[in-house]
Amino acid sequence: MDDVICANCYTQVSLDTTSCPGCGGNIIVTGESKNILDRVQPNCLIHRYDGSDLLEPATVIKECKTNLKAATKLKEYAKPISVPKHKVYAFDQNLLSVIQALRNERTASIKRYDQLIQSHWQQLKPFKKS
Repeated sequence: MDDVICANCYTQVSLDTTSCPGCGGNIIVTGESKNILDRVQPNCLIHRYDGSDLLEPATVIKECKTNLKAATKLKEYAKPISVPKHKVYAFDQNLLSVIQALRNERTASIKRYDQLIQSHWQQLKPFKKS
């Protein structure tokens, strides 16, 4: 890990920096007074794409009138994505795991069917006029 996020202003900071370029505060990387974010701690699930069943773990950074600003990865803290409030759900790791497992199973089934169809297509012979 080369970069971390300042917990005060969400600026991306290099570990070799002693102060945050965004807010000017000292960077403390360990201990009780640690003031950086070095991992995403999801507290919600977001649904970004219409027509998709993909849920992503995210961290809410700011609540606006109709949207929430959220980060799905550490680098998004500086520029969070905007998600409509009706597409943000409570974080539930068990439910997320079940949905991801079903999505993986569906992908594997589709791949298997594609392989079966391809094997039948390979049995086709060119038409020859008698």
